[in-house]
Amino acid sequence: MLNSLQEYLEKIRNLGRYPGAPYKPFLILAVIELIEQGDIRENRIPLSYSLIDTFHGYTALTPDWSSSIHNPFFHLKTDGFWHLHPEALNNRSAHTTPTLRQLLNAAASASFDDRLFLFLTNHQHRETIRQTIIDTYFPHLRQTLETHIAETQQIGAHRQLLIQHAEEHPFSYQITETPIVQESPTRSAAFRREIMQMYNYTCAICQLRILTASGESVTEAAHIIPFSVSQNDDVRNGISLCKLHHWAFDKGLISVSENYRVMIARLIESEGPVESMLSVFRNSAVLLPEHDQLYPSQHALDWHRENIMQHAS
Repeated sequence: MLNSLQEYLEKIRNLGRYPGAPYKPFLILAVIELIEQGDIRENRIPLSYSLIDTFHGYTALTPDWSSSIHNPFFHLKTDGFWHLHPEALNNRSAHTTPTLRQLLNAAASASFDDRLFLFLTNHQHRETIRQTIIDTYFPHLRQTLETHIAETQQIGAHRQLLIQHAEEHPFSYQITETPIVQESPTRSAAFRREIMQMYNYTCAICQLRILTASGESVTEAAHIIPFSVSQNDDVRNGISLCKLHHWAFDKGLISVSENYRVMIARLIESEGPVESMLSVFRNSAVLLPEHDQLYPSQHALDWHRENIMQHAS
């Protein structure tokens, strides 16, 4: 096992090229971001939807390249400081790369050498490692990457404020007389990331969870009271919904009851194949965050039921 930061920096400067840069460096940058934002707190890095989403935030900066995270997540094991779990993945031949679905089904995770993880939890050492990656692999993208990193740091800080506010203050809202069409990019991104994390990229209605190979999620962070009406990005004014149920929620075809069950508008009949995609969930329990202080606010849901929901059954 390596011991010094300089030894690890040398390893990072010489990441194995197969199956191709820049994906290993991007994976490490993604893990660094999640450590920095507090999403990874221990030396066990699951192949989570959050990591996939973050990884593709970096690959999107290089449109000429496209890759699924499964390649670097698996092949980084050959560089001597990244260890896969379950152990069978470490022993698997590099010529038979598992698919993303196989890794997810195996609940794959990874860990760094303990010493390297300790360096990554230290702000100064973490920044040294990040700058080494940029200097070595992305000098031509320095400005783009530094802008992206600064934006993610702002988003992370705002996410912390959102959670702190939810923990310390009761939910409240005020309807604005002059609607605002769009919130700031930082607030919008922080709201989205926190809602996605709280619901693990899963639709609260149908519990569908899909992330494409290009990092796109089937779910979206929906405001219960539209931001244009309330200017409220409190996470308790949010819920994770797939694209169909987000549209139906915004149109008042579905809502959520006082006991967190699905309400369906009476005009939706169950006979048709399309209508049944909504009606089948009537009175089903919705998926909720792990902590009850982050549940969707009943004040917000009450507003939605009164102002958006069509006559329900």
